[in-house]
Amino acid sequence: MATLLRGRVVRARTGVNAFAFVEARGIQRVAGAVFALAIGVLVAGTALLATGRIAASPTSLLAGNILLALGALAVVVAQVQMGNAWRIGVREGDGPLFVTAGLFRYSRNPIFTGMIAMALGGAVTIDRWWGWAAAILFALACHVQVRIEEAHLSRQFGADYDDFRAKVPRWLII
Repeated sequence: MATLLRGRVVRARTGVNAFAFVEARGIQRVAGAVFALAIGVLVAGTALLATGRIAASPTSLLAGNILLALGALAVVVAQVQMGNAWRIGVREGDGPLFVTAGLFRYSRNPIFTGMIAMALGGAVTIDRWWGWAAAILFALACHVQVRIEEAHLSRQFGADYDDFRAKVPRWLII
């Protein structure tokens, strides 16, 4: 919900559709499809838990919900910190700025890092092989998308972005 709201705010402020995935082609479109599939599996698993069709241990529920909450918090904070630069996906010629403050001092990709934490939280909570498979696929799609975005930002901002990339880790520690 926060992501949809953020997209509306960016569009209202800039006139630009922040959902660049809509226009994606090639590998970026594949990454978007994998995102959607993995999210669908994790949401379905959560619905199965909520309706009692599958059960989870209290430990997996607690640990998974902590990961989900921390990941969601990171996503929302980083989206707000990106301001009008926030996008989902990459469009050629679209690169208003890159953000270096806030959570971006610790990770070049705090939104993706938070989303991966949420996917892992879902997998821990669901505690089924297919939940883990969805979380792993989601993380792999994030890695592919990050590589696309890094190449785009390097073309768009040159040495400034390359210096930032040399100083700040892609995720949190690597």
